[in-house]
Amino acid sequence: MRIPRLLVLLLLMTAAPAAALAQEIEPPDGTRIASARVSGLDLDRLSPGLRDEIDKLAGTPLKRQLLKELAARIEAEQPRYLAAVRATQDPDGAARVVFVVARIPDPGQDPNINARYLVEEVELRGIDEDELSAELRTELHALAGRQLDSDEAERVETRLKQAFPEYDIARRTVRGTQPGRIKMIFSANRAEWARWLRFEPLDANFIYHSEQGWGANLPLSFSGRHVLITPSFVIDDGDDLIEEYGGFALRIESRKIGSERLGAFFEWSTFDQTWRDPTLAAIAQDPAGPRPYRNRMSVTPLLKFAITRQLTVGGGVRVTELDPLADGGDSQMANAVIGSVVFAQRSRPGSGPRQQFNANFTVRAGTATLESDLVYERYVGAATYALTRDHHEISASAMAGRISGDAPLFERFALGDSRTLRGWDKYDIAPAGGDRMFHSSLEYRYRGLGMFLDAGSVWDTGAERRIRVATGLTFSRGPAFVTLGFPVNTEEFGAVFTMGVRLSRAALGITRY
Repeated sequence: MRIPRLLVLLLLMTAAPAAALAQEIEPPDGTRIASARVSGLDLDRLSPGLRDEIDKLAGTPLKRQLLKELAARIEAEQPRYLAAVRATQDPDGAARVVFVVARIPDPGQDPNINARYLVEEVELRGIDEDELSAELRTELHALAGRQLDSDEAERVETRLKQAFPEYDIARRTVRGTQPGRIKMIFSANRAEWARWLRFEPLDANFIYHSEQGWGANLPLSFSGRHVLITPSFVIDDGDDLIEEYGGFALRIESRKIGSERLGAFFEWSTFDQTWRDPTLAAIAQDPAGPRPYRNRMSVTPLLKFAITRQLTVGGGVRVTELDPLADGGDSQMANAVIGSVVFAQRSRPGSGPRQQFNANFTVRAGTATLESDLVYERYVGAATYALTRDHHEISASAMAGRISGDAPLFERFALGDSRTLRGWDKYDIAPAGGDRMFHSSLEYRYRGLGMFLDAGSVWDTGAERRIRVATGLTFSRGPAFVTLGFPVNTEEFGAVFTMGVRLSRAALGITRY
């Protein structure tokens, strides 16, 4: 059996070398030091001055206070290590000094250092100790004042996780106030899914679609406990809208304004658009329809309030300026009031098969009250359910939407991308988008390999509604995915290949609508 390196150090401290430690005599201060050395750490990692002072101990009288100060200097130069002093007396009366150095154990490891290091204090962060049961509080503080028992510390950590399933519990050790002593810290942070408010879904993606090409959305987040700042760089992203767009966005979110139930969201973005020929041709056939634009710049402030941990409502405005595609034209304003309701529920960890359900309903209304040139109403509802057991996962999703009035192109619905109607090209379905939409999907996965069945339709009011179906295979490993989709109800056989990397903060993000 492989013996941990730290255990070897302890054996050195308690059993070796036999000639020096056999009698276990503690020499008094003033005893002549015959030798001094460092065990468990390469001397080259210490500063020259500290090495010299340790070397100069030989031949001098023993002073325990000086030895403690030298051990503290070793810990100061090597913050991830602990240093203890061992002094023994030879039969001839001389003292031998050993500075035994050991690395501070990482959480989850079994360092087995209870043979030497004393736990001088135990601290619980993130949870008020008054919330602990009397028994658990006693077990927690019983760890202090004695040598570290890693097994007992792990049992206390497990008890904390069981008592507070909505928190992520972590354990770590740091140096104490004196050499050879440690402080144990249990940190509790509320899990993201259990917070009153969660940050808005935001994908980081790099996607290739065999019919639509490459695109990327590359956010870089800077987060605090309740604040998230995310600048995003977008390159030819055409996965979710009819337009392909690129540019820059800055998002600032706070999920605590006085109370954890109240949060705020602000986003500023500016994107340049590229239009496909089928889209421009479809727009040209309807002079009274939506106009293409060259640049889209938006400012979106919102407030959110958590009614319960599962139910959240939000509201605000979005001010958007659309620069004309042709030089010399007038820009248009698409200013809308926004309202949303979000419900998210998931099973508690350790309660058997993992279940997640998410539903949302959003309204965006362009209104002349906000000096909008485009007046419209847009309603969208979406829901998804996922069940995971061992390596098996089943998910089902559905969404539907309707637009009335004169909506801009970025508000119109599209299907046939890396998430919806996989196997179809959205420019073959509705190149200028539609004002009516529904979509459903059923998927089964085992160890990353999955099969799916998509069905949906997007159309304009008064036009023929055609339901399209797609099926295929998908494989994902971590954030990377590969999908091969086939259209079902068509006379022409074809296939659509998509691949890429997608990272999401959303627990159940299935759509941007």
